[in-house]
Parts: sequence; C-alpha cells; structure tokens
Amino acid sequence: MKRYPIRKKIQGMVLLLSIAALTITSAVGIICMMRIRSDSEKALTHQMEQSLRNLTSDKAQIASVELENYAQTVASFAQYIAGLYANPNDYPPRTVLPARKANAGILTMQRTLKDKSVKIDDIMKDMELLGNMEAVWRPEFATNKKIISSIFLGTESGLMLCYDTKSDLTPDDGKEVYYDHSKSKWYKLAKETGRTCFTDVYTDSFGFELTITCSAPFYDENGNFAGAVGMDILISNLYKAIVNIDLGNDAYAFLVDGSGRLIAPPDSKGMTAETIYQDKDIDTKISDEILSGSTGISLSSKRIYFAYTSIESTGWKFCVRIPESVILEPVRDVGRNVILTMVMFIIAFVVILVIVAVVAQRFSERLTTPIIELGRDVEEISGGNLDYRAEIYDNDEIGDLAKSFNDMAASLKDYIKNLAAVTAEKERIGAELNVATQIQADMLPRIFPPFPERKEFDIYATMNPAKEVGGDFYDFFLVDNDHLALVMADVSGKGVPAALFMVIAKTLIKNRTQMGGTPSEILADVNNQLCEGNEAELFVTVWLGILEISTGKVISSNAGHEYPAVYRKDTGHYELLKAKNSPAVATMEDMRFKQAEFTLNPGDNLYLYTDGVAEATDIHDELYGTDRMIDALDTTINMSVEDVLKAMRKSVDDFTGEAPQFDDITMLSLKYYGSKEMKI
Repeated sequence: MKRYPIRKKIQGMVLLLSIAALTITSAVGIICMMRIRSDSEKALTHQMEQSLRNLTSDKAQIASVELENYAQTVASFAQYIAGLYANPNDYPPRTVLPARKANAGILTMQRTLKDKSVKIDDIMKDMELLGNMEAVWRPEFATNKKIISSIFLGTESGLMLCYDTKSDLTPDDGKEVYYDHSKSKWYKLAKETGRTCFTDVYTDSFGFELTITCSAPFYDENGNFAGAVGMDILISNLYKAIVNIDLGNDAYAFLVDGSGRLIAPPDSKGMTAETIYQDKDIDTKISDEILSGSTGISLSSKRIYFAYTSIESTGWKFCVRIPESVILEPVRDVGRNVILTMVMFIIAFVVILVIVAVVAQRFSERLTTPIIELGRDVEEISGGNLDYRAEIYDNDEIGDLAKSFNDMAASLKDYIKNLAAVTAEKERIGAELNVATQIQADMLPRIFPPFPERKEFDIYATMNPAKEVGGDFYDFFLVDNDHLALVMADVSGKGVPAALFMVIAKTLIKNRTQMGGTPSEILADVNNQLCEGNEAELFVTVWLGILEISTGKVISSNAGHEYPAVYRKDTGHYELLKAKNSPAVATMEDMRFKQAEFTLNPGDNLYLYTDGVAEATDIHDELYGTDRMIDALDTTINMSVEDVLKAMRKSVDDFTGEAPQFDDITMLSLKYYGSKEMKI
C-alpha cells in the first residue's frame, strides 16, 4: 500500500475542507439571504402584530387600573358619607354657600338646589353635615387636579354640593342656583345599579369639554338610598394620562366607548369622526369586531392595521391605528442590502480560497516536523524511560504538548512515590469520620422503647445525616416523673462544624431543661451561652416542648423551626400547629422567645421533623412540601410510632427517587395514650 505522508494529508485535507466549507457556506448564505428577502415582509408583519397585541394589552391594563383607582376613590367618598350619616354628632356643622362669581377660578365648595320647592331650612341639617366632605375632597383634588374637573354629591332631599372652580358660570351672584341633579345620568346610574359605575362620554354642560363621570351611591344610617357622589374626569386629561403614545407618522392610539364613540380630545391627530362607524379608514366589519370582541387585530381595505383590547373596568376598547406602509418601510432597505451582500460574499469566496491554498501548504510543513520528532520522543518515554525528556521546538501548542509529556514523566515518578502515602491517609480520614459518625449517633437516644415502664405514651425517633456527620439532632428525656421534654433542632451548615455545634447545643439544652423553667426561658439562657465566642456565626433552629404527661398539656417554644404536625383522634387527620415563631437560637444575645400551648388528647399523635423532610427535592427540583407530608402522615394513623417514621422515610425516598439527599432528615413520632387510655 502506497504511503502518504501526514504533510500531504494535511495539505489535501485543509484545502478540501476549505473548498467544501466555503461552498456550503456560500450556498447556505445565498439561500438564507434570498429567504430573508422573501420572508422579511412576513417577519416584520408578524413582529408588528405581536408588538401591537402586547402594546394594546399593556395599555388597556394600565387604563383599567387607572380607571379602577378613580372608581375606588369615589367608592371611598360614598363610604365616608355613610359614616357621616351614621355618626352625625362626631362632625362639626359646615355651612356651604351658593356659588358666587367672586369665587371664579378659586377651588371652593358650593351648593345648588334641585328646584325652588327645596327650602334651605329643610335641608340645612344635611348641608351642614355633608359640608364636612370638603376636607376629604381637598387632598384628592390636589393630587389629581390635572385629571379631575369637579367632585360633587346630590341627595334625595334636593341638595347638591360641588367642589370645583366653576363659580364664573353662576347666573346670579349671591342667589340660590337651581339644578335638577336627579335627572343626571350619573345620579340615575348610581341609584339604579347600587354600585360604583362610569357614564358614557358626554359634553360637559359647564366647561363644554368631553367628560366622563364616575359615581357611587351612598346610604343613610337606616340603609336607605340617600344620594350619589360623583367625580368628573376630563377626557383630554385622561387621554394624556393613559392613552397618549408616540407611534410615528400616521399612527396613533385612541379609546372607543361601548356605543362606538371615539374618545379623544379635540386636538388629537387623525381623530375627525365622532364614532368608529363614521371613520372612513375603518371598515364596517372591523368596527363590529372592535365593539363585540375582547381583543384582536385586523387589516382594513385601505391597508391600515387596527389593534384593540377591552378595558375591563368600563367596557371601553383601547385601539391602535398604524398604516401597513409604515411597517413595511424597512423591507425595501433589506432588499438592497441583500443584493449588495451577495456580491461581496462571492468576491470574498474567491479571495479566501486562494489564500487558504497557500496557507495550507506552509502550515502543513511547519506543523508536521515537530510532530514527527515529538512522536519519537513519546515512544522513548512510553517505553518506560521516565528520565528521558522530549525536545521543545516552538512556544506553541506542540511545544506545550512536549512540555506536558516532560511534566507527565516527572509527575509519574512522583505519583508512584506518593500514591501509597495518599491511600493510607485517605483510609485514616475515612476511619476517623466513621468514628465521628458513630459518636454522634451514640449521643442521640437510640434505645426504643426508651421508657418501657411508662404506659402513657410511645416515642420513636431517627436521624439520617446528608454527610458522614450532620447538624440535625433530636432529644427526649424526663424532666421529672410527670414532664417529658421533646427537642427537635437543626444547626446551620453541614459536616463536621455543624456536628460540633450540635453537640454543644444539645448538651446545653438538656442541662438547662433539667434545671426547670418554661421552654422560652430555657431557650433564652441557651441562646446567650451559644452566642459567646460564636465566631463561626452558626445558629440552630429549635422546637422545644414540655409535655405534662398526666394531662397531655404541652408548652412549646419554636425558634425558627418547622411547624410540628399533630394527629387528632376526633378528626382522624393530621394538621400543622402554626404558632408564632421566634428567631433561631445563637443569632443575637438577650432575645426573648415566644411560647405556645396546646393539648394532646388520648389517641393523638405528635410528629416533629427538620427541613430535610419538607425541602427534599426530586430530580426536577420540586419540593416534597408540607402538603404532601400531611397527606403521607394521614396514611399512617393506625401504625406504631416506629412504623410511622419508616413510612414517612419511604414516602420521601419514593418522591426524591434518584436525586441525592442534600440535607439531614430527622423525625420524631410520639403517640399519647394518657392516664385513662394507657397502652396495653
């Protein structure tokens, strides 16, 4: 077989790959550019439609929130008025004068009467009571003076109070002004619907501007309809606040009310018609879709896009108009750029091909010589001569490879020498960790039943560390003949530091508990002792409970630990005992710990655990959670305390599957029989 030197192979391979790569790249590039040219219009149109949908949806939501704020404000006015009627003696009388031209342009409270049959003396009490609304309306008007034109109320007794600056419209200075508010749409809507509502858009009879009114009913102390309160909102200001956006030439946004009326100030660009049916740019079919649909986008016969979305609080539609020509303007630029790019790509293809052929030849010669020499050196080293060193030609990757082979030869000698020592050290550390694991396990109660002479309760506990040693611990012991202490705790961190802190914490808690006192007092003293010299800033979450065996009464204190679960025999289910938590122990000196009480009745079970149970995760990072834990506990109600913990561990393991255990899993189960229902 004819031998081909590696130099020739590199030359041929580089040249062939270059030609193939450039050919494929050129073909793919030309095809892609052609497709870009043909698909750009579709892509731009799709992008525009999606952008318009997002824009109308976002703006409609903003408008709905803004209008809902006005509705909530008016509703709060109605509630305040109801409070005035309910407690009239709590408010001073406020006299409200008729509108006067002298107050023109000044924000003031003024009154009107329904007609001449209404006498001031008859409504004086109502007027002086409702005059207190000025104190409520003044800050609202100051906050939203660019939106609100007037705030007012009307009563069934024929009185109307207004808070605005329109005194210059009063016909007779100083005399009573008559206006039948009961015929106004805002008043009738509030009275008939019994809720806060918006009117359709109308032309304000005072300021001659497009306006909407938000009104709400109010009731007297007997629950009878007493009148309505309203707030006028100028469309021009509302439009600027929630609608006005810059979409470019010939594109704009507008509002449409439920009857199809265009809502916009008189100076809005493009808004010449009063209703969408009068707008020549909107087809009748599109107008019907806007009024009947909740959201959508359509292209009219005049090649204009109209996108719309409903505003929930009023039933209006937020609409956007944008001509198709504005969207497709970039397509022409894309076409010219595609042709220019194709020409430049062909020229670059030819130039690159020539350069590759020359460079490939020189590169192969420069590359292969050091490789051949390195191959001979490697054969010498691989033959067992670890004292041999390869010759280094250049400061490049091949030179780095030669250095690596030299370093490998030296490292192999050192590795063979140190392997035995490392292996022995690893075995020693492993043996010490095994001893530490055994010592930690021996510190926890492991003989069950722990109190075989006591028939009032059964108890069982387990601890499975995530590492060789862990920071979780449990404990239980008799404080005296009638009190059993229960401890469940979790030290921050993992491994040896947590285990050492666990030993100290467990010892302090047990010693202090045996001295007597409430759980909160015990944890306070232990907290101060653990804070001393805690340079590692470790802390421990603790649930400490003391069971009065004769009565089943439990006094507990929870320092940042998981809520315990209790089985009630009378309900047949487990539930979490959610008492107020205190901070973890050893976080800060001189802390006070909260305390709670509950009672175990004969037949009840208590289940304590650490966060290794609730926060166990499967391979999809989903948490086991307390809801799943409670469901699993409900399947164990007829089991012994030992079988309860076995079943719970199996439930956690089945959930996590192949996912590794990241945290210590510690559990304790106690079944209370009581003195009258002691176990047999």
